[in-house]
Amino acid sequence: MSADNFSNLESLKRRFHQLYGEGGVSVLRAPARINILGEHVDYVSYLPTASLPFGSHEHAMTMAVRPNENGKVRGASLNERFQPFEFSLSDIQPSVNGQSWEEFVFNRPVPDPHWSNYVAGAVSFAQWKFGERIQRGFDFLIDSTIPANSGASSSSALVVLAGAAIRKANQIEFELAELAKDSSQAEWFLGTRGGSLDQTAICLAKRHHAVHLSYADHRAEPVPLPSERFRWLTFFTHAADKGREVMLEYNERAAVSRLMIPALIRDLERHDPQRFLDWRYAVTLLGHDTLKTADSLTSLLNQLPETMTLDDFRQLHPRSFQECEAAFPALVSERLHQPLKIRARALYHLGEVWRVNEAVATLRRSQTTQEDTMRQLGNLLNQTHAALRDQYEVSTPQVERLIEILAADSEVYGVRLMGGGFGGNVLVLTSAEHVAGLVDCIQQEFYSPQQRDGVAEGWVMVSTPGDGLSEL
Repeated sequence: MSADNFSNLESLKRRFHQLYGEGGVSVLRAPARINILGEHVDYVSYLPTASLPFGSHEHAMTMAVRPNENGKVRGASLNERFQPFEFSLSDIQPSVNGQSWEEFVFNRPVPDPHWSNYVAGAVSFAQWKFGERIQRGFDFLIDSTIPANSGASSSSALVVLAGAAIRKANQIEFELAELAKDSSQAEWFLGTRGGSLDQTAICLAKRHHAVHLSYADHRAEPVPLPSERFRWLTFFTHAADKGREVMLEYNERAAVSRLMIPALIRDLERHDPQRFLDWRYAVTLLGHDTLKTADSLTSLLNQLPETMTLDDFRQLHPRSFQECEAAFPALVSERLHQPLKIRARALYHLGEVWRVNEAVATLRRSQTTQEDTMRQLGNLLNQTHAALRDQYEVSTPQVERLIEILAADSEVYGVRLMGGGFGGNVLVLTSAEHVAGLVDCIQQEFYSPQQRDGVAEGWVMVSTPGDGLSEL
């Protein structure tokens, strides 16, 4: 631990004691999640999707925490934007009498936006899973160098930390992979239904490695990632609004990916059995002959409808529609007759499968130089951004302006929007020696015209691959 980090840790503990009194305190650290490739595919059920994230060695959320005996959760942050809160365990106690977690979270009103919801979700899930074993609450104080609403997953870091804290407070042992899976479901408490990319990367990251997350078979394998001569920068653009309209956009893509496209593909089994067999065969070969197989699958996906309304989907697939209505009630209520894009979303998923497979193969290829490897990786980043912009439609004009500036720099290997989209961070791969000049350029050309200081406001992160969730 560096001297600066040690000083910050001591300051965190002193402030904790001012808020909650003297006594022992534990400190947990969850890294910023930096996802290289494999965006918006962790909730896809019809393809063997994967992602390639790492945990930032330099940037993290830190939680000073202590169990209490009063059955309350009390939270505060060193960032004054996030006001202190408290709630009792009884306030969010879900039914454990045969009710599934999905039934509990999707049959209750979506809570008003507040940072406490991420903690409440983690605690409520633990109560649902462990029942009467959850008796003790905890007090905590947060410090973070992960910009909020930026696409580096500060929200998932908080869910993971709270999930670890409630388990430790009640002396419940856990594996990191289990905590990651639990935390991904705990986040549904807020009304979204995302996958497990963020939480798994935060829990399982490894120094000098990326994590190859394979969702089809739940594997997480470390992949060596050159870090001495290269740096990953994230530049914050604007807050990704987590209000109702953007939540509907997120959930629309999740509903199309998780329920609508799979149901339409299953139609082939009844209406065109040979084409269905071709689909199944091509999917099984996807990891072996990626490019040729991707071309075959592209041809099949191009036969999906360009758009479809949920109302039409209800007529064709009543059972799948009922699942959609249960999981995404607000989406069904507000967009029943609105055409939802199908084909473009599916083509994005397939392209991202190919790009992740190609990236992993490139990183494991021993005959190429590190420079060539990272140039190839950067080219894949560029391809993903174009697909996020054109096929998934999650970019914004401000993001595109920053991408334009960065792409004009010959020392930038690759650049893309990172995270859920609609704002947030832009991810950049460059050489270590080019970092200072690149940061100065973005300050002058992007931040200064907006009367912003990107570095001073914490909107620029420079990262190398680091370890995942840990206790300091």
